Amino acid sequence: MDTYCSDCKRNTEVVFDHAAGDTVCSECGLVLESRSIDETSEWRTFADESGGDDPNRVGGPVNPLLGDAALSTVISKGPNGSNGDGSLARLQNRGGDPDRAIVLAFKAIATMADRLSLVSTIRDRASEIYKRLEDQKCTRGRNLDALVAACIYIACRQEGKPRTVKGVAMFSDHVD
Repeated sequence: MDTYCSDCKRNTEVVFDHAAGDTVCSECGLVLESRSIDETSEWRTFADESGGDDPNRVGGPVNPLLGDAALSTVISKGPNGSNGDGSLARLQNRGGDPDRAIVLAFKAIATMADRLSLVSTIRDRASEIYKRLEDQKCTRGRNLDALVAACIYIACRQEGKPRTVKGVAMFSDHVD
């Protein structure tokens, strides 16, 4: 990038020092602009299996089956402060995250899928099935391990890789 340098009195090539945020004249070393802010996106580069570079945004993966609650922050007042009608305190006592139960179920599905050596498409299908059950309010009061085993069993059948009920139940944490 060429810029006019007031010290050299000519158009000169400039160097940008990212660490300091300075734009420096390459001829005389005059700092033309200091502490500039880089407003471009923050990216990290991850190497993929083929050895190439895969640029991804910074941050954890987003699960499309979870609501926006996983991205929220709750700030409360201290023990001496008041929090109005107490709804904030009730939310914090419940764990603060309305998707907490479904996150636990997804973790249980992932664990069981790993034990069964299932591919990610089956794990994802089982998570979708569980999410449908959760949306229809069919999971309340039911045994999580049994629901997870059933979701994995159904997902295996839907993906054309059927397993027996006994085969799936053997890898469940809780077998009755």
